Amino acid sequence: MNWIILLDAVLLALLLVIGVPVPLCFAAAVLLLFLLGDFGSASFLVSAGFSQASSVVLLAIPLYIIAGNIMSQGGIATRLVDFAESIVGRFRGGLGIVVVLTTAVFGAISGMASSAVAAIGSTMIPRMVERGYDRGYAASLVACSAVLALMIPPSASMILYGWVSGTSITAAFLAPVLPALILIVLFCFWNWVLTKRMPLHTEAPLPAEQWVKHVAQRGRRAGLGLLMPIIILGCIYGGITTPTEAAAIAVVYAVPVSVLIYRELGWKGLYTQLWKAGQVTGVLLILVFFASMLARMFTMQSVPQLLLVGFTTVSDNPIILLLMINAFLMLIGMFMDDASGILLATPMLMPIVHKLGIDPVHFAAIIATNLGMGLITPPTAPILYLGALVGKTPLSGMLKPTMVFLLFAYLPVVLLTTFFPALSLTLPRLLLGG
Repeated sequence: MNWIILLDAVLLALLLVIGVPVPLCFAAAVLLLFLLGDFGSASFLVSAGFSQASSVVLLAIPLYIIAGNIMSQGGIATRLVDFAESIVGRFRGGLGIVVVLTTAVFGAISGMASSAVAAIGSTMIPRMVERGYDRGYAASLVACSAVLALMIPPSASMILYGWVSGTSITAAFLAPVLPALILIVLFCFWNWVLTKRMPLHTEAPLPAEQWVKHVAQRGRRAGLGLLMPIIILGCIYGGITTPTEAAAIAVVYAVPVSVLIYRELGWKGLYTQLWKAGQVTGVLLILVFFASMLARMFTMQSVPQLLLVGFTTVSDNPIILLLMINAFLMLIGMFMDDASGILLATPMLMPIVHKLGIDPVHFAAIIATNLGMGLITPPTAPILYLGALVGKTPLSGMLKPTMVFLLFAYLPVVLLTTFFPALSLTLPRLLLGG
């Protein structure tokens, strides 16, 4: 049976590399394994897929997608950008800091890196180019910062991880927060370094009194948008609602703000955003269905145990094993989106995680940072390609700044997260106890 598993893995990788849609890749892998293996009746596997896809926990993801779409089209995202720009936009390189900060805030609601690239990139890249930023650099900064959406709660990726691993979703939300804050600081620092030689057009600083008034004016204008993540996270960590109920609150809040108060999203536009969210949700549910079937088939064939044996054969040193896990996760992130990576990697790696004595909450941060790094690591780098598309720039122009962000910002954070568990466990223990 081992050769069948290997053949199935090769087929899955090949289909991903040539660009076949990810749900169809998983469907093909399931079909091949079922035809060549001995799994008895297909009804058992189908029922396993349906039971996973119908989980009420997954309802939170389309709700956050809807809220993010409404934000981007309803004026909320633009007002957040304007508010951040009023604070730091008049400093040299300040517009780059605005990108990092607003992407982090937007990720706190949408929970998806691709949504952050589309929403923030379409607004900020033209604005940065007008101010003298290199277009390739602007697109690279947006794409790299968008990966913060995986780490800033409430993250759709952490909802999936908590659901697959049986870990508390609220604890999984908190695990990557401190690594994300370190990453934000490093992104801002390297933005300052990389823009030193660019011919930037920076507005003259305002006198202190005028600056305070300007910030207050933009703050009032963006106030309703800024309240959104506060309300969502307050409800979750205050014990008032579950993450799914908080997602519903996000939608209920975003609709009247965008349609009735800001009036930048009409009822027709709202219908369009709901339709788009429905399309994304449909694709996600198909992915969950087939990925759950494939994970069940791998488990039945003891693939997690075989992977554990393979890793420990190379070395039984915990440091080496952790580095191998990081490389495995980054490789998965290079070929598929974060949701697919979590659905595939989590069941396979949990036996190794338990053997090493890694806290599942700590592993939530490890998997988030590594998959995020894979999303922007060439040659595949799906989020980089999306950033190039949104920024209307060739990928070659994005590679140099991307490698700086990867090697001197993202990689240090991945290593810190992996080898210093307190970085991931402090907030969950402080706010949730245990």
